[in-house]
Amino acid sequence: MTNNKNLITKSVSKPAKDLFIDIAEMGLDELTGKLAKDSEFLKQLPIIKWLFIGNNIRSTIQSAFFIKKYASFIGQIATDESLDKEKLLTIFSDNKVYTEVIDNTILYLDRYHNELKAKLLGELFVQTFKENKFKRKEYNSLMFSIEQIHPFDGVEKLKQFYDYRLETESNLDEEARRDAWAKGSKIDYQPLSTTGLLILPNGGVQAGDLGGAYLNDIGKRFYEAVVINCKFTD
Repeated sequence: MTNNKNLITKSVSKPAKDLFIDIAEMGLDELTGKLAKDSEFLKQLPIIKWLFIGNNIRSTIQSAFFIKKYASFIGQIATDESLDKEKLLTIFSDNKVYTEVIDNTILYLDRYHNELKAKLLGELFVQTFKENKFKRKEYNSLMFSIEQIHPFDGVEKLKQFYDYRLETESNLDEEARRDAWAKGSKIDYQPLSTTGLLILPNGGVQAGDLGGAYLNDIGKRFYEAVVINCKFTD
């Protein structure tokens, strides 16, 4: 893996930051055309060298899709004006740690199904390394969780499980609580079953012995710190 320790700091500095914000708004066909025809455009992208290291040869469409995901990731970081190059260098004073974080982040980003997941990763980056909402070990774990979220139904199901957990934790009487358990036990957990964000059913011991899955503590924190801030819940 090439040394990527300066990749994020370059990407959140002008003019690269503005360029990535524009890329996030482009259609895939428009971006593909620019990559194929505009060599000057390519030179402006800090990520471009990573696309062609070693035998990592891609089609123009594959490259364009990765760049759009990267732009969505950077866009979430760049919206926080206080998280600039100088702040990042302060946070990551240990170059070895910084390089490892960025290398792993880019590898996961490359595997993600869509730009939505890239945006989640960008917010997770902010909430971990600026806001200190997660430890670095949790960041690594949640990168995998994001990969495993169903690309179409997963975020919607995560909201349902979050709302269900809040309801069961509220001050309900016994009958209302059992009604909540009964409804919650029917939420389809398959779109999130391999994410590590749920306590999965085990012999009917969850949700008031009615079966069903339940959002675990890191899943609750992930929803509150990352998903809500990405505004996927409108």
